[in-house]
Amino acid sequence: MLTEDQKAHARKISIIEGSLATVWGSFTGGFGGNSYLVGFFLWLGATPFIMSIYGALIPLASVLQPFSLIIARTFKSKKKFILIMALLARPVFLTLILAALINSGVRVWIALFIFFFFQIVTSSAGPAWQSWMTELVDQRVRGRYFGLRNLITGLISVPATLIAGYILDALGGGFWAFFTMFAIGSIFGAFDVYALKIQDEDPSPSGNMLNPHVLIEVLKMKGDYRKFLVAYILLTFTGTIAGPYPTVMMIDDFHYSYAILGLITIVSSLAAAFAQPVWGRLGDKYGSFKMLKIVAFLRSFLMLGWSLALPSLLYMLPFQVIIGIVANAGLGLMSFNTLLNVAPTFGKTEALSVYSSLVNLSSFVGNIISGLFVIIFAEVNFKFLGLTFNDYRIIFFITFLARLAAFYYVYRIKLEKSS
Repeated sequence: MLTEDQKAHARKISIIEGSLATVWGSFTGGFGGNSYLVGFFLWLGATPFIMSIYGALIPLASVLQPFSLIIARTFKSKKKFILIMALLARPVFLTLILAALINSGVRVWIALFIFFFFQIVTSSAGPAWQSWMTELVDQRVRGRYFGLRNLITGLISVPATLIAGYILDALGGGFWAFFTMFAIGSIFGAFDVYALKIQDEDPSPSGNMLNPHVLIEVLKMKGDYRKFLVAYILLTFTGTIAGPYPTVMMIDDFHYSYAILGLITIVSSLAAAFAQPVWGRLGDKYGSFKMLKIVAFLRSFLMLGWSLALPSLLYMLPFQVIIGIVANAGLGLMSFNTLLNVAPTFGKTEALSVYSSLVNLSSFVGNIISGLFVIIFAEVNFKFLGLTFNDYRIIFFITFLARLAAFYYVYRIKLEKSS
């Protein structure tokens, strides 16, 4: 067992490790992609339909999370498993740029395959890392510790995101621009691996972290957990019909530079960070699920905002503030707190894994459908309210209607443990 001093040291190292991982993610898009990575695939020649595949691969990787839990416990050490996953994902992410050297249309598909591999690796380490940190951070200080850790990593992401955008613009957004960006990210990824290596681990017994038989029993359970699972699957599915097209529209139609995309990301992130405590207090006072219903309603109109979006930053920056407050902060925090409230005591690990897999599977299906929509509406182009409505705006409007329907379904649900 680790001493208290060793645990305190490990917690400090984890903050440093998280900061290094944040820089890696800002420069590579390794944590579920980002605006710059979308730009990379567009530069490779990805069509709108291929971009829907790109968006679908991110949740599809997380669908495999229950299997990663089983694999993780075949290792004697969680730390060793996480280190192997980090070695595969962090410094090696630079190999993604090699696809650009292929002088063929197939290079986009090769890049997607490489990206999908890295997403699987990154997602696989998640449950093992959460379990490791649970052993290092006592429950009585968990909120304060992760609040501090998230604050520091959030602040670091601001300059990292801006610098990455300026590098892409300064180098012209071509091969050497993306090579430089991925190289810088990989260097910080190597430092991140070293930080993980020197972080202490509390030994734990081996054995499967997840029982496949319990998975089935969890799915059979009636009550709050299953009702919320169905509700959030529906919210996620209707939310992902828009695919990655908001970013694609800002690049293709609005012709934003990478620096502007970085600025927009930062505005949304900062708004989300400052809104977190507000949503937390509201959830404690009125109930997380009740607040989630309000979020679902407001989130529907965000897609109407995208459908009517103007390229002017006078529109986009305030709009991004609303997105940060509602979608990034409210949805994530209220859904997570509701999940913790309704998750059954029996098979809690399995219940959380089922939730993650099925929610991400619905996201995968939503992204695939968005790709079909972009094919169906590829030739749509008409003027309305002074705006040119193309396939992207039509998809956003369809998503708006779908989210309203999902909100109505969720609104009618009542949970016993919603507070």
